Amino acid sequence: MSKRFLFAGALALLVGGCATSGETERRAQVHDSRARQAAAYEDYDRAADEKREALKLHAKAAEQRSDEYSNDTQQPPPPPPPADYVPPPAPAAP
Repeated sequence: MSKRFLFAGALALLVGGCATSGETERRAQVHDSRARQAAAYEDYDRAADEKREALKLHAKAAEQRSDEYSNDTQQPPPPPPPADYVPPPAPAAP
């Protein structure tokens, strides 16, 4: 029974393939968030570890992104969404 689960897990890894640059970037953002949280609680050792992991994943995502663009497997990302803050209208001239 356990061999079936082991085989199923290995098959899932093979079918799933490698993570895309977007997935790697999301994992890096999670580590960034954890680093900020640890720093807020003054756990600077953990914050440094999380930040180091985030930087490593950001670099890996950038490398994956350049590979994806060079292989034409992914389109460039869409432009960022507009800001939530809308500036007030200009005052009317007297």
